[in-house]
Amino acid sequence: MNCDTIHPSQCSSPIWREKIAQNCPSACGFCNDGGCVDGVTDCANDLSICTRVDMQSFVNEYCKKTCGRCSASPSNPSLPCKYNGDSSTACAAWAANGYCTNPFYTDAQRKQYCATTCKIC
Repeated sequence: MNCDTIHPSQCSSPIWREKIAQNCPSACGFCNDGGCVDGVTDCANDLSICTRVDMQSFVNEYCKKTCGRCSASPSNPSLPCKYNGDSSTACAAWAANGYCTNPFYTDAQRKQYCATTCKIC
């Protein structure tokens, strides 16, 4: 998998989310997830699916993180990284204005203030 070619739409795709989380976690902001993500993005909307007998096949396939069905260790433990938390509440707005990609700001500044938002390990 070439991490540099991952498109943002793949980050929410049930086909790609788990593969990206395990192989290129920083591409989609999955660094703090240890390779474990839900295959679909709305599992937490109804937590009762985690215990419903008729939903177990779906949960085991698509809601691993939300329902605690991940294996104990990621398939490639050397790849996942940990983001420092954002220290500024303005990170989302700054990112929308180019803070994470503008060369005016250093990686050290981005990591200090908006590591999670800017996906900097």
